[in-house]
Amino acid sequence: MAAYHLHCADCGSSQIEDAYYVACPKCGGFLEVALDQVPAEPVDNRFKSIFKYHPVMPYDPVNHDVTAYEDVEPTPIVLAERLSEKLGIQLFFKDELALPSGTWKDREGFVSLYRLMQNDVKDLFVFSSGNTGTSLARSATMVKGPRLHLVIPRASEQRIKSYPQFFDPDFVKLHFFEGSNDECIGYAKKLAAEMGIVTEGGFSNYARREGLKLLGLELILDWGQPYDWYVQPVAGGIGIYSLFKAYSDLGRAGECPRMLGVQAEICAPMVNAWRANAATLEEQYIPQEVVPSDYVRVLRTRRPTDSYPILKKIMDKVNGRFEDASDAQIHEALRLFYLDDYYRDIYRARGVTVGLEPATALAGVVKGVRAGYIEPGSRVVLNVSGAAKQGDVRSEWIADLL
Repeated sequence: MAAYHLHCADCGSSQIEDAYYVACPKCGGFLEVALDQVPAEPVDNRFKSIFKYHPVMPYDPVNHDVTAYEDVEPTPIVLAERLSEKLGIQLFFKDELALPSGTWKDREGFVSLYRLMQNDVKDLFVFSSGNTGTSLARSATMVKGPRLHLVIPRASEQRIKSYPQFFDPDFVKLHFFEGSNDECIGYAKKLAAEMGIVTEGGFSNYARREGLKLLGLELILDWGQPYDWYVQPVAGGIGIYSLFKAYSDLGRAGECPRMLGVQAEICAPMVNAWRANAATLEEQYIPQEVVPSDYVRVLRTRRPTDSYPILKKIMDKVNGRFEDASDAQIHEALRLFYLDDYYRDIYRARGVTVGLEPATALAGVVKGVRAGYIEPGSRVVLNVSGAAKQGDVRSEWIADLL
């Protein structure tokens, strides 16, 4: 395990992790895991899966018997040859559909649960629009605790029911709520206060951010190839932070690629603020309502006010940007995944289709190429962040391609 301390980005204070924090105990500011030094050997090949990265991660498989709790292996990186030729770039799929629940959020699960165990937290309230909750529930079911209380939008109920094996009722209690992501977050805080249970914290939860850092470590330490752009869908934007953190923790921040965070046009507060070059997410950039769309399931967070200022600073450092995508552009991009054989073969073998969130990200790539800021010949890594869940993708949208 990395030797680390908790550093507050706001007041500059540092301390050991001696309790479950989602904010600086001195000023309420943004807490980060700060490594005491860059490890000479960031990979420990005595271990497999996520545990081989423990020299740069806040978990300890050397002194704690935890390796039986998780088996998240590195995911494939595939050159999409035909799509690359069509777009005039080199586009690589980082295929997170290969993970156990079909989503990259599985990378967060164990790290979050380990943090709870280390700080003797027995119960935790979590808001999730689906993927994070599924991954945390999966880890809680594997670890056999702590107990999770998940507040989930009613619209995601069928998605959750498609993975009953990950929701052991002894360790996962579900609370479905009619409302937007932001309303569900408020409801989770309300229930947590009434029941005297701590909340997970979202972007403020450094365990989740460290968990998603694993994707960056794979790109840097396993794949090891240079690339010009990293692209992902964005709601709260944890992954943007986490990729930059992976490079920073390895002492290679200057090598971080440009980043493109893509939001659905119907809910694009970060795009609105970035286009205005705003340092913070003010009210005028926040959509007053989110128009219902068949093409947007998860990317509906209207007020990511805690994460945007941090992501804006990162985007400025790497010359990155935010982009939005319309329903029509998401539809077009969803179909583009099947220009190559790779995802057709996965569908035929496993019945798994690409989700709407990575289709949103690919729509951003297409817009970037057409606008010219993703230049011809650029090497682009696309985070294919998750599979479609039950009811997400209508068969008629892609049936002729499969």
